[in-house]
Amino acid sequence: MQDSSPKKRRGVFVDVQNVFSTTRHFAPNSRINYQALIEYFNESPDYQTTFTAFSSFDPEREEQRRFIMALALMGYRVITKPLKRLPSGEIKANMDMEIAMEILETSRYLDEVVIVSGDGDFVALVNRLVLRGKIVRVVGPDQFSAPELIQACHEFVSLSRIPGMLEDI
Repeated sequence: MQDSSPKKRRGVFVDVQNVFSTTRHFAPNSRINYQALIEYFNESPDYQTTFTAFSSFDPEREEQRRFIMALALMGYRVITKPLKRLPSGEIKANMDMEIAMEILETSRYLDEVVIVSGDGDFVALVNRLVLRGKIVRVVGPDQFSAPELIQACHEFVSLSRIPGMLEDI
């Protein structure tokens, strides 16, 4: 007899900038395989999972536009914003606010939220989601994930423990 219970709904939200920059530090000879993340979370037939990636980009760099399109073709909904170049020459590429707003808005339709980032700025978001009764998992870059973020979530999974997530270059 088939199980007719509805699937649980899970959203996976990827902070591309955080994952990219921290991976360069702990695994400098590796690149991230974003398809492996999809495969890892689609293993369970009990969940209907959606994937959203957040990435700032330099509109003048063709390889960044190709990367964003590759994520979309893999099955990610991709939310982007152009880099800001400040008069000092500094570049701002942070999307924390966009990530938090998207997760708060969509979480009402989800049973589980997965945040792929090690950024401690998301602790308040995780605490709010937990208070709303959501299961919150964090997938983060090994020793570069904020201890407060690891402590706030229900489960922490190291990026390096996801099969195929890091590929040698």
